[in-house]
Amino acid sequence: MHQQIKSNNSNPPPLPFAQFFTFPQYSTRSANEGGSGGGCSATVADNRPPAMAEIEVTMVENHANLKILSKKRHMQLLRIVAELQCLRLTILHLNVTTFDHMVLYSLSVKLEDGCQLGTVDEIADAANYILRRIEEEAV
Repeated sequence: MHQQIKSNNSNPPPLPFAQFFTFPQYSTRSANEGGSGGGCSATVADNRPPAMAEIEVTMVENHANLKILSKKRHMQLLRIVAELQCLRLTILHLNVTTFDHMVLYSLSVKLEDGCQLGTVDEIADAANYILRRIEEEAV
């Protein structure tokens, strides 16, 4: 006789690459999912717009590291790079890693003279806004 074991765990599987995010400014994970980022949604924590992706920014002086984990979208990388350049963020290094329908972008950027973004939160807000526009235009 075979027994079927049902799992009562209704939590979705962990996001791929979630371990790369320590303190994301935006998170698509709910507060009860836990994880390395604490799982606290930026929407709940800061009254920000809903998170379009996992987004984490760190800064040292005028250089920033930006990590974005999102669903793959047509022309997404091109749009992200173009929009960041319009914001006077020069891309110094870019790494792209894909897994199934997800993509992890890891960017090293320099804030050029005239850049209106000066904090990690402002850069994260801009990245979330860019991804929101890409999503809206895809629909």
